[in-house]
Amino acid sequence: MRPLVLAALAFVLVPFCAQADVYRWTDPSGEVHYSDRPVEGAVLVKTANPRPPSPGDSAAPSRVAATPYVAPPTSPEQVTREAEQAVAQDLAAKRARECTEAKARYEKSLQARRIFRTLENGEREYLTDAEADQVRVTNRATMDAACGPAPRVAR
Repeated sequence: MRPLVLAALAFVLVPFCAQADVYRWTDPSGEVHYSDRPVEGAVLVKTANPRPPSPGDSAAPSRVAATPYVAPPTSPEQVTREAEQAVAQDLAAKRARECTEAKARYEKSLQARRIFRTLENGEREYLTDAEADQVRVTNRATMDAACGPAPRVAR
């Protein structure tokens, strides 16, 4: 009984795994090929996400109409422009991350009553008030460099 249930379950689930877009194209030698990945000049012959019939359709088609696949243009100028945009986005993300980290270090140094540094042997050496103030000034300068100077508040 158990193998029968497993076999029935397999037959029910197989169609769900086989849903994919299918493209058809003809190579220069005249041979027809089918694939789930579009290539230049390919025609979409089956889609995994068929559209529901619209109210004006008299009968729903049994298959999606063939639509030619057009590859996105890739001129050298466009590739360069896209690369420049990607670099700008990466730099902006890096700057934002550095700014967030610098703000956290500065806030932590402001809230800490005592600041210490860890020595090579793992022991803590607590800084004097003057040294702690210098660490705070350094953290503020690092934050200003990463985020830009904070606006001045009028008193």
